[in-house]
Amino acid sequence: MANMRLRTIASAVGCIVLVVLCGSGAAATRLEWKLAKGKTYYQRTVMDQQIVQTVMGQQQKIEQATGLGLKLQVLDVDAQGNMRIQYTYLWTKLKQVNPMAQVDYDSSRQSPVPAGAESFAALIGQSYTIRMTPKGKVLDVNGVEQLKEAVLKKLPAGADVNPMGSPVAAYIDKESLKQMTEARMAIYPDKPVNPGESWSKEVTVAVGFTMIIQSKWTLQKAEAGVATIGLAASVRTDPNKPMDASGMKLTFDLSGTQEGTSQVAEATGLVTSDKERQQLKGEIRVGAPTEGPPMMTIPMTIDTQATEEMSEQMWKTGPQ
Repeated sequence: MANMRLRTIASAVGCIVLVVLCGSGAAATRLEWKLAKGKTYYQRTVMDQQIVQTVMGQQQKIEQATGLGLKLQVLDVDAQGNMRIQYTYLWTKLKQVNPMAQVDYDSSRQSPVPAGAESFAALIGQSYTIRMTPKGKVLDVNGVEQLKEAVLKKLPAGADVNPMGSPVAAYIDKESLKQMTEARMAIYPDKPVNPGESWSKEVTVAVGFTMIIQSKWTLQKAEAGVATIGLAASVRTDPNKPMDASGMKLTFDLSGTQEGTSQVAEATGLVTSDKERQQLKGEIRVGAPTEGPPMMTIPMTIDTQATEEMSEQMWKTGPQ
């Protein structure tokens, strides 16, 4: 009888432990893009940069702020969940303060357009389409040539939109748009994850110069349909891919870190809030068209802070 009671107690304890363990366990979180056909979403990104460089012994400080607001219309979703999305520029912002000039433009509040911001103003109303997978991989980009032609038609004669001449260049180039979209959207793991689990990915983004970003994301928590994701990344430029600027070779040799936190709506994959900071330090080597030692070396630091939000409703207050 005593042995039977002990077995009964042991069984009861085992059941209690099992219930506790089952009750404390939660289903792993599946993170992916699930944008619905016919729906419209809105995305706003603001980036502030502080650049310090030393040219011929003189320190220069440059401030630059850019902002983009886009409407995302989901034109189609196929059987595999791949989405065809039309992106339309609704709002742009450009602010630059440097030793050569100052520009302050915000399409929501300013007219006429100041000199130097014409290309950003010309983006308003222009569209392109992207087809991407539920994991954010871009399958194709269309309509960029038409977008670029429309932008160029609105610019003053002789306006420069090459990578060194205009910060708008990346937004009217097919490959740059593909890379930037994947860098922002292809951030989810290949399988469901639990809080505390991490996943990593390396991407290359060419925006004038080439950056290699090794990112590690961690699911910090998942509550009430919202996933909180932390980012820790190392960033470096590729010194083996110099940039041509009016016949001169510019070799970027910078490295640093990037960190941030995102809030993600599990039902759609929308990044409802994202805050990140990137800090780079190094130098630019200015060389002649032919091989040889650099003509000039420019020490440089770049401190970038960025915010992003996505929603089914357009922002209610004026973009900042």
